[in-house]
Amino acid sequence: MISCTIRLLLILSCRLHSNVFALIPTQSRPPAVVLGSKVDKNNEAGGLVVGATNNKSRLSSAFAALGESDQYDAVLTGLCAKILDDTSDSATRAALQDPIKLMQEMNSRRVTASGRSLMALIDATCVSKDTKAMSEMMSLCLKNGGVQKYGKLQRFITQLPSNPNARVTCSDGTKKTRTERLESLAAIPKDNRVDEVSSALTFSAFASLCFLVNIFGLDDISPFTNISIFTLTLLGLVDNFYDVINFGAGIASKDMKDVDMKLPEKGTLPLDLGTGKVTGTVFRGLTRLVTLDTERESECEAAAFYAAYALGLPCYAFRPNSLESAVLAIESTKKNTPLDPLLSSVGIQKLLIWLLAPVAMESSKHAQLVISDPRESSGLLERLEDKVSLLQDKDKDLFWLEGDEKEDLLVWAYAEADKLLRDNKQVITDISNQLAGGAATVGDCVALIEDW
Repeated sequence: MISCTIRLLLILSCRLHSNVFALIPTQSRPPAVVLGSKVDKNNEAGGLVVGATNNKSRLSSAFAALGESDQYDAVLTGLCAKILDDTSDSATRAALQDPIKLMQEMNSRRVTASGRSLMALIDATCVSKDTKAMSEMMSLCLKNGGVQKYGKLQRFITQLPSNPNARVTCSDGTKKTRTERLESLAAIPKDNRVDEVSSALTFSAFASLCFLVNIFGLDDISPFTNISIFTLTLLGLVDNFYDVINFGAGIASKDMKDVDMKLPEKGTLPLDLGTGKVTGTVFRGLTRLVTLDTERESECEAAAFYAAYALGLPCYAFRPNSLESAVLAIESTKKNTPLDPLLSSVGIQKLLIWLLAPVAMESSKHAQLVISDPRESSGLLERLEDKVSLLQDKDKDLFWLEGDEKEDLLVWAYAEADKLLRDNKQVITDISNQLAGGAATVGDCVALIEDW
């Protein structure tokens, strides 16, 4: 009897407890563990970690919450990052079709790309090493409105007139004829690096041989090497201190009236001794061989990059050369090409300014050209001169190709390059500092110009 009563009380107690728990609000109940999830022990509230399915929905919700411009930027940046990370050089041109189509859609919908996505787009295009692809991409960027300074300065370039008596407006506001302005312009610095380097190598090799003979005690030839060292030293003294020696000889001849110690004039000495040309060539060659100046290299590269960008040339080589310029000019004449025509006096002058910009930058700060090479500009004209028969029907204003006015064109372009760099000194300095760090990309340099 007692056991039955206890059992009845237990059953009633359990039912009462179940009914009371059912009345508790849902929010205050203990969290139920869902199959496939787990409790986060570090979460004091006892929240659950969202599963893989919820992750996908949360990502979609986050992307949908972005504005239209941010959505396009995210996709464009992702496509470009994939090209930079995974695509080989040969497949880059095909992979660029997706970013190109996306930019075309953005332009049609009037969605302006951000500077970050444009930087990635330019860097991805540079991987292709294709000037046509770069020209097409920069055209899309200009239409989009994100790029505004590409090719902006080409209308400020003063063109070389074909008539020597034609008047042009100079940078100081005065008007001069072509002949008058050419007379007032500085000549292009001369470069003789082949002779300088060969002279330096020859001198270094011979001097090293003479010292090695003395070190190892080779008595059979050591007298010859000693005489050679003495002769080289004497030639160096005469070549660099001839005026001092001549002055001392003049004083000595006054004290010694019976002895005539007058030395010959410098111009009459063999090998132009006394003028410093012989030893100067060797010293300049040694300077070329041992100079490692990162700042100078960055300045020349920044000048070339800015000139190409400001003049609208779709080729951002930091070290321009005549072959690359000639290929770019020839390709611009082909049909169905996005390149602007460059086989004209206007286009050739832009290419020359690009080639001479590093020369103008380096010569403005250093007496000797080490990084830049002024011969590349004349090399471009020589390469184009070989194509005269092909170019005659292309443009009638290539008057300098068959005449003697190529030197005038080079001096004119050098002056325009120098003016371009001086008028935009600050931005070129910023690009140079960026390049000196060693990690700057083309997109980073464009960002400095466009103020992104």
